[in-house]
Amino acid sequence: MGDINQLIYLKTLVPAVDGPILEIGSKDYGSTSSFRDTYRGVEYVGLDMEAGPGVDVVADLTQGTGALPCEHFALGICCSVLEHVRRPWVMAEHITSLIRPGGTLYMSVPWVWRYHAYPDDYFRFSWRGIEELFPAFTWDHICYSTNVPEEIIPIPLDQPGVDNQMALMADTPGGKRKYLPYLMVNMLDTKSR
Repeated sequence: MGDINQLIYLKTLVPAVDGPILEIGSKDYGSTSSFRDTYRGVEYVGLDMEAGPGVDVVADLTQGTGALPCEHFALGICCSVLEHVRRPWVMAEHITSLIRPGGTLYMSVPWVWRYHAYPDDYFRFSWRGIEELFPAFTWDHICYSTNVPEEIIPIPLDQPGVDNQMALMADTPGGKRKYLPYLMVNMLDTKSR
């Protein structure tokens, strides 16, 4: 389950998929957009750590892949999940093992965001951090999104300070202070090996 900008990003860049889809963190909490509705007619597996609406398989990807077949999925979707994982490097290895060679992974993680425990909140990620966690993938279409609908900003890799350009200055009792908006990093990649 994702926010409106995550849904727009995915529908724009991956309008159709030829093969099974795995959504990691699929539990519907009632306030998110459904990716499942976008991809009708293909095998779609919603995975989460606990049962609930939108969940087909209950598993903890920091403990293994359970009964999920390795190198099976043509598309993996992981939005707003990795920050809630105590050992994201372990989960990244297991996600990588589930995507087939030539398959696609859509990753969306917070870069600048408030603390939000579901069940807890551990990390924030830069796009470079995601590259390091998923070395088997070739990343493309790296963008920031904000909490404003349809505000999706490409991150030019030769000028990665676009987030700083989005900062606002505000008067405070101590003087001027710079504030960044809420920013999610959105990345799409292909598994090369």
